[in-house]
Amino acid sequence: MPLMDYYLIYINEVIHIKIKSLNTFSGSSLCFVNGDINYLYKIVNEVKKEININDVYEIFPEKGNIKIDDIRKMQEFLEYKPNFSSYKLVVIHEIDKMNQQAANAILKILEEPPTFAVMLSTTTKWYNLLPTIRSRLYKILIPNSDIGKKIKEKNEKIYIEFSYSINSNYKLAKYIFDNIDNESKLIEMINSLKGLKNLELVEIILSEDEDTEKELLKYEAFFELIKRFENLDLIEIQSVIDKIISKKNSIANKLDTIKLFARLFLSLYHDAYVYRLSSYWKEFSSLKMYEFFGFSNFKLNFENIYENIKWCDNLTRLNISNLNFDLVITTMFFRFLHAFFSDKEE
Repeated sequence: MPLMDYYLIYINEVIHIKIKSLNTFSGSSLCFVNGDINYLYKIVNEVKKEININDVYEIFPEKGNIKIDDIRKMQEFLEYKPNFSSYKLVVIHEIDKMNQQAANAILKILEEPPTFAVMLSTTTKWYNLLPTIRSRLYKILIPNSDIGKKIKEKNEKIYIEFSYSINSNYKLAKYIFDNIDNESKLIEMINSLKGLKNLELVEIILSEDEDTEKELLKYEAFFELIKRFENLDLIEIQSVIDKIISKKNSIANKLDTIKLFARLFLSLYHDAYVYRLSSYWKEFSSLKMYEFFGFSNFKLNFENIYENIKWCDNLTRLNISNLNFDLVITTMFFRFLHAFFSDKEE
């Protein structure tokens, strides 16, 4: 299994095969990322079943912190090779709660773990990690399969209609689950988008309303807009970009808007990679994305997609506000076109 900066996995029959292959990551440092800490603990428990408990060492944030003493004890554990398994597993739960001393002490091990060990950490706050920590970890995004499964069991129609948002954003998934009994309201939300013009969808995406329902509408409006790109020519696509740029003076925080679009595009790129890795529909984090990829006439450029993942991810963690808004938005959309619709350039 090749190491990648992004590797989508989730709980189903396939995940157990991949968990059993965790030893292929020996000598590497991984980080499971999801918005639900309880779900991350559940995933780790699944991982631990595949290795003798005597070859597992876990670090928990005692009283809200991971301290340097925890790192020293871990170093002692790694002085010797595994006794009962093919590798040793170190789990650092909630690595974002590591204090500065502990973070400094662990850098060398994260960069060059023993060849017989897998360093596995978890976090709900990837961008709260120090850059020196992030750069040493392979980020593994864990889609919201647990809550997605609950939604699907309760109302499969809602799950299919909102699968893009459910698997892109944990907060939105939880909102859908909490409101699942109000099916008519949720379905009406989706249907209302289908009759809107492209530029009206842009207005929704750029809305600065903060409540969760409006955020859900933004995600679904974006997906509805992107689905139409296959049938749009370059002039029509440019009009969408121009509409976004024309609204910049009314946008209170342009950097947040750039980050929003970066996150929205990342969801597409992640599933594009899954499309490359497997032909099985169960590999898709979103059933809507399965339909999107399966029945659209894409000419996917995976080298560009991989570069776009890194580029968009960098945008999501920028703290500077002096970016050229026009240039970044235009570049973001044309990067997407080059990766998904290379024939439109002809």
